[in-house]
Amino acid sequence: MVTLVGIQENFNDVIVDLLELEHDACGAYKLAIEKLSDLTCKAKMESFLLDHKKHIENITGYYSSRIDLPKSGNLIKGALAKMKVEVGNITNSDINILKAMLDNEMDTNTAYKRIIEHPNLPEDMRDIFNSAYQDEKKHKIWLENYIEEYE
Repeated sequence: MVTLVGIQENFNDVIVDLLELEHDACGAYKLAIEKLSDLTCKAKMESFLLDHKKHIENITGYYSSRIDLPKSGNLIKGALAKMKVEVGNITNSDINILKAMLDNEMDTNTAYKRIIEHPNLPEDMRDIFNSAYQDEKKHKIWLENYIEEYE
């Protein structure tokens, strides 16, 4: 799935779509945690889930009085994010589940990269978004390394 988050001119639209993406990521992480058999992977996915929840909390804390924010993900995109995890699970392979999560992380990495480069990014939120982007890069790198090591 390729995300469009961050290409909107109106930054409020960026925020709404980003929060939907973050909620979708949380749903996919919860499902992955449920399906994974490797305890190390489960623990890492739990820590990544906490990062995504922190991103939601930080962004919502700033924008909740400014715009109407989504309380959940996009129904279709969220279903697709979870479906990738389910397809990975069909093969009974933790690696395939992690590949699905890596694909989802590619979207969040793209979104945050666009956001920190967005011309309408409020300067007082730059650190929050940059920190979230660093988390997303950490998730992506861990998944890439784990998958590469065990394939």
